[in-house]
Amino acid sequence: MTHTVPVAEDAGMFSIALLSGNEVLRHGLEIVLRSVPGVGTVHRCGSREDIDGLAALPVLDFVIVASADTRWLDSVAGAFAAKTKILVVIDEMSVTGPVLPTSVPVDGFLSQQDLSAETLGEGLRRCALGELPMPSRLARELLFRADDPTSRQRMRAVKLTSRETEALSLLVKGLSNKQIARRLTISSHGAKRLVGSIMLKLDSPNRTTAAVNAIKAGLLDDH
Repeated sequence: MTHTVPVAEDAGMFSIALLSGNEVLRHGLEIVLRSVPGVGTVHRCGSREDIDGLAALPVLDFVIVASADTRWLDSVAGAFAAKTKILVVIDEMSVTGPVLPTSVPVDGFLSQQDLSAETLGEGLRRCALGELPMPSRLARELLFRADDPTSRQRMRAVKLTSRETEALSLLVKGLSNKQIARRLTISSHGAKRLVGSIMLKLDSPNRTTAAVNAIKAGLLDDH
């Protein structure tokens, strides 16, 4: 069952859904969010079934999901409006293998080890401004993977959607997110999410590295 907790009465504040099968993490996040300025209502979801009720919400600004439960997003992505931003809480001490085991683009990352009212508030603020917050440890890990001799073979196995491939071809040409949005006839937010998803799938901490990795891996040979 989805649990809704009104943290504040201001209708202009953020509406946030917490997705985690870990009850301790879920309640811990809620407690910390209570002290974050700008947070309004918090919806707690402890299972994939709980997420179904989110589709009926008039406003949902953020979804904060534990990395272990990101696969839930694949089957419920349609429940979220295009403007809903997705933040993933990662365990920085266990950043191995795929960073994001889901095909749903996300808008940023939060470190489980560094969770506090300050870091949560900063992550929400940066995400709302269109930035892609990412812990420094994760960025370093992605840089390390980019230099791994086996990375090219691994990236050749990366599965991009047709839309991601279109966006990647424009990214490699040096187009900005706004330019990509215009070329693909989508919103700037949609373009940012596509680029963010590409960066994650290519283990790349920035656009330049993503472009280089894509070319090295031959992902655009047919385009």
